[in-house]
Amino acid sequence: MGGERVATIIAAAKSVGRPLFFSLLVITVSFIPVFSLEAQEGRLFKPLAFTKTFSMFFAALLGVTLVPVLMTLLSAEKIRPRKKEPDQPLLIWAYRPLVNFVCATAFHTHRGGGSHGVHDHPFQRLGSEFMPPLNEGTMLFMPTAVPGMSINETTKVLQIQNRQLRKFQMVLTVFGKAGQAESATDPAPLSMFETVVTMKPPSQWRPGMTWDKIIAEMNGNIKTPGMANIFWMPIQTAHGNAHDRLPQQSRP
Repeated sequence: MGGERVATIIAAAKSVGRPLFFSLLVITVSFIPVFSLEAQEGRLFKPLAFTKTFSMFFAALLGVTLVPVLMTLLSAEKIRPRKKEPDQPLLIWAYRPLVNFVCATAFHTHRGGGSHGVHDHPFQRLGSEFMPPLNEGTMLFMPTAVPGMSINETTKVLQIQNRQLRKFQMVLTVFGKAGQAESATDPAPLSMFETVVTMKPPSQWRPGMTWDKIIAEMNGNIKTPGMANIFWMPIQTAHGNAHDRLPQQSRP
């Protein structure tokens, strides 16, 4: 009896093993385009894609290796016929007519499901902005200095700009960085400043202040000769040179 039970379990595992493996593989492959995203889109969605891909990969692997073994070890000694299960007749009675109807009217069921209407709207909006700017609660102030500025002058200008930023009532902390790292992952030159400005909660801002008004006020009050003010969100500088993607209204 035990040999018959194991043989039945192995036969059942073989019958569903290939469909299970390829269904999980399809889900994994569907996330490949996410890995081509860059900048803030990539930083937002790549962790999700990696997590989903790894989970689906190991689920497919375990589904055809470990699960059949556990089925033979942990399943009941006696397997009752399907018709003797108390809930099976009711489930078959409710499920079989629905399956027959869908199979007989597959085309109309697909059209009636609204899938075309769901797809049409995103298709018509292709080419528009994919990811709007995000408000992270912090601001990245990246002014561009004249190439060839000395390290002493860079330090002086950075300190002056940090003090100017701290004067704004909405600002909580200011941390500026200037210098070129000896790393290929940070190609920013000495003339590119990076100042992280942490903002207070909006409830502590002056009445009527918005994010755009704060940027406009900072841009108008922080004027350094020969330097262009650039305001970004930290997540927007994930790849490439942020100054190459600078909106025109931020240039002086």
